[in-house]
Amino acid sequence: MKIPTWALRWWERICRWAEAGNRIWLAHWLLIGGSLLVAGSTVLKWLQSPFSHNYSGTKLSLLHDPGVDPHLTLFSVGVLGLLVLIGALIFLRKSGTLLGLAAAILLTLWAITPEQIAIRQPSVLRRVTYELDVNPVLNIFTKDYLPQNYGSPELVPKRLILYSVWGRLDAAWGFLRLGWYLFGLGALLVFCYAITLLPQGRLATSSILICLPLGAFLIVLTPAAIGQHYFSSGMLARTTGRNQEAIADFRKAMRWDAWHAEDIDLYGTIGQLQKQAGIDFESPERHINRALDFREASEFEPAIFEFSLASEGHTVLAATARREAVATRITLGIALYHDGGIGAAVKNWELALAEDPIQIYALPYLARGYYDLGRYQSGLETALRLAALIKDHLFAVANAYSMAADCYAKLGDDISARKYYNLSMLADPIMNYWSLTGLAGE
Repeated sequence: MKIPTWALRWWERICRWAEAGNRIWLAHWLLIGGSLLVAGSTVLKWLQSPFSHNYSGTKLSLLHDPGVDPHLTLFSVGVLGLLVLIGALIFLRKSGTLLGLAAAILLTLWAITPEQIAIRQPSVLRRVTYELDVNPVLNIFTKDYLPQNYGSPELVPKRLILYSVWGRLDAAWGFLRLGWYLFGLGALLVFCYAITLLPQGRLATSSILICLPLGAFLIVLTPAAIGQHYFSSGMLARTTGRNQEAIADFRKAMRWDAWHAEDIDLYGTIGQLQKQAGIDFESPERHINRALDFREASEFEPAIFEFSLASEGHTVLAATARREAVATRITLGIALYHDGGIGAAVKNWELALAEDPIQIYALPYLARGYYDLGRYQSGLETALRLAALIKDHLFAVANAYSMAADCYAKLGDDISARKYYNLSMLADPIMNYWSLTGLAGE
């Protein structure tokens, strides 16, 4: 059989392209592979939240807390990394040193990400660790009041030590996922390639460049380490009865480390020390100390009142007290629901969300409360709002879809009800009896 001439020409052309591609790959595989890893990692999961949205590299902001519903931002780790890499590749022919500098910046972004979460933006770490405590309560509520979904929740870190800097860094690292690892590997490959392009003095230049991520890591770590020193000193002074010295050290720890400045328990400790020393009878810390005691005794309304007295103003202490007041209000709603006060429970959950929209942990309870009160349209809207905010977590979103389907069924929209029971099964098909019973018409 004679092969057509045009086919031979195309075959020869493809062979030439393959040979050229092979030469390029052999010469630049570190750069190509590293660039692909950096680019691909930015859209993957970097930080896993136990309940709310996961964070990709393009949504993990370096400037502000991305919140429970993060969005694409220019000053995210992933976007900045891509811009740095693209700029270096454009000017690659002019300077290999520039590529080395770009790779060092990429390594810097990668290295400071755990510090960013644990030290510079402690509200992110505080929220994801708080969600670890929220999930078991939600599961108990589901078990007690709703048809069971026996699917397995996602695995997340459980044993966290948050009172020390290294413990928080370890906790932040425990929440990091595949995207962060691939970004670091890609940056390292690009850096290795850049070293081969450096002129004379390659070892000295590469050593200087590698000091950039190390220096950035130490710069971010230093204030937190100083804060840790004062915190430890305060704890020692507290155990030896030097109350006023302990208070002074705790305040210094708060000035150096934002984690301590947002720690409600540390404010409560200061309030307890003030009480023992007989000073500052109506200080915000004394109110917080009383609120924590009330909450420990399950006296939630007095606790909320004391938190509200400490939340006046625009300080970090006031913001922390307001956050705890809202969390306590959610717990009060659960207690009221358990005792049959569904209307009062719904009112408290509505107030909690109005006071702090970030506290989306009230939404599952609120959706069920609306359902029990016969407010099916409100329950449906709440369940769908919840599903949009937790779509990364199949076990939780399956329950949200089942709740929406229950509301549709009560509204007489059987087609939509069946649709959402099916969506629940698709999200979590493992022993999801809630959706199965709904589909069976029970």
